[in-house]
Amino acid sequence: MQIIPAEQLPPALIQNFLSPHEKMCVQLSSYVRKNRGDIYAIKDNDEEICGVFYAKGTLLHCIPSFSAHAAELTQVLGNFLLTHPVKCVNGELTVSESLKALVQSTQASVPPAGHQPQTNRYKLMCLSPADQLTPPPEPLQPGDEIRRMANPEHDAEIIFDLQKHYIMEEVAPAGKNPGDLEINVILKQILKNQICLTLFSDGEPVAKANSNAIGWNCVQLGGIYTNPLYRRNGYACQLVYNLCSRILRTGRTVTLYVKEKNTPALELYKKLRFKECGSYSITYF
Repeated sequence: MQIIPAEQLPPALIQNFLSPHEKMCVQLSSYVRKNRGDIYAIKDNDEEICGVFYAKGTLLHCIPSFSAHAAELTQVLGNFLLTHPVKCVNGELTVSESLKALVQSTQASVPPAGHQPQTNRYKLMCLSPADQLTPPPEPLQPGDEIRRMANPEHDAEIIFDLQKHYIMEEVAPAGKNPGDLEINVILKQILKNQICLTLFSDGEPVAKANSNAIGWNCVQLGGIYTNPLYRRNGYACQLVYNLCSRILRTGRTVTLYVKEKNTPALELYKKLRFKECGSYSITYF
């Protein structure tokens, strides 16, 4: 078993491996689709691909047969991690738990002394073009308007506060809130490369939602956030419905992750006809 840079293989070979599992790894698929660096393939003893991952600070993985080759994968990935340190592991829950233990055993400084890794668990929700997307129960009220935000230089300032609170409340690990400059860079990349919708109420931006990653067959949503003062007005439902409508028309499946304990969000997505498709985790070291 060996790990080789994905760039040494035909792109179609990597795509064919990832496509059946793309719902669980849209971000990784989008990196491959864009020919991003730091992507690796794992080949078994029969020269067949048994895993693909991205490793640069964050380890994004698709290794569906990990349990069947646990001993060999642990050895080859353990050797790899000795020279490629990571601070975050993202992917399917069961495999991520194995990789989390592997990171801790191979990187003595992860996590820092006195700290424990923080793991957030999510349910993967999926909506395919064959599913019947359910419209919101109520139309937008007078004074409410949904706009697409696509100008990084102009629109980033308008929705910066919504993005900042989303990251602080939903994404950043405890005690590690990113600075405004980092948030602004991330937001401008979203506005440049993704679909970002904002709901305005009487001219004020009060809620947002965007795509996070665009793969070959799936689009992952994220950044879904409503100003606490404007919640319980159905704004998240309106935004997600509009985003899904646009994406489903392209023939792609929509995916998103919801924290396991976020019951209101789970109920919202199920009302829109999303289905649970698996479990996912993000571990910060």
